[in-house]
Amino acid sequence: MVRQKIVHCGKGTRTYYREVDIIVGKSIPRQRGKKRKRSLPKQERLNFKNSVRHLHQLFKGNFTGYDYRVDLTYDDCWLPDSLEAGRRYVDSYIRKVNSMRKKKGLASAKWIAVDEGFDGSGRPHHHLIISGGLDRDTMERLWYTGRGKNAVSLGMTKTERLRFDNNGIEGLVKYITKQALKDYQDRGTEGQLSLADIEGTEVAAEEIVSQSTGSRRRWRQSKNLIQPHEKINDHAYSRKEILKLVMQPADCEDTKKFFEGRYQGYALDTCRCEYNPVTGTWGIYLTMHRKQEKDTGRHRKKEEVEAA
Repeated sequence: MVRQKIVHCGKGTRTYYREVDIIVGKSIPRQRGKKRKRSLPKQERLNFKNSVRHLHQLFKGNFTGYDYRVDLTYDDCWLPDSLEAGRRYVDSYIRKVNSMRKKKGLASAKWIAVDEGFDGSGRPHHHLIISGGLDRDTMERLWYTGRGKNAVSLGMTKTERLRFDNNGIEGLVKYITKQALKDYQDRGTEGQLSLADIEGTEVAAEEIVSQSTGSRRRWRQSKNLIQPHEKINDHAYSRKEILKLVMQPADCEDTKKFFEGRYQGYALDTCRCEYNPVTGTWGIYLTMHRKQEKDTGRHRKKEEVEAA
């Protein structure tokens, strides 16, 4: 059996970004049963990698070059004494943003917030990926506490447009998840399972908890994000086709032509082949973006962005 799983990042099946997992296996995996024991280290690692991957997919499916990255910091007198206090400031900021958006006839913002420095590793601050629509001066001015004449700035802010390439904003995702990754590296967790070994895994990025450190989840998200969705086909490829492909370099021109011919209208960005010694199976993992004429933002037209 060769299982193909296409993950669509956004609405519909003609999304700008898609990922494709192709796994050679012996049989269709059974439905996962109820969890009874703490995960083994290799399973913890896989869950973590799946969570980070899910976060990548959320970014790709919900944000464009018209949206913002906002860095929120604190002056010394406003440094929060706990993660909960810091998150209350961020929640208040998002409410102010949404109130301003409502006045301008805009829908509530989509957002993903990442908290850093609250574990003693540095100075507390937040990274926020949030919908565009308001000007940058307004976005920065709303980082305050108090009301009326008593309103005071909490600290310095920096707002900039998101910068996309064919792989989305992977550099930014890696940056804002670096501390969570460091936790796993410090623990020295063993196990090299591929991201696609568990079919039907639905690990929400907002619910990641580092079992190795006991720390709380490092990012949160708004409820209005478009979740990635998948389509599975167990008859799209033959074992002979896949075994031939994994024997040649993943970055060779023949591989690129093969997959771009198979997935019409999409350009191949990355191709990774992995052998899993635990399951004894080969896997091919693709990231792709939809071909289209040059435009702005995330290579998508403004009308298409607003429709999404």
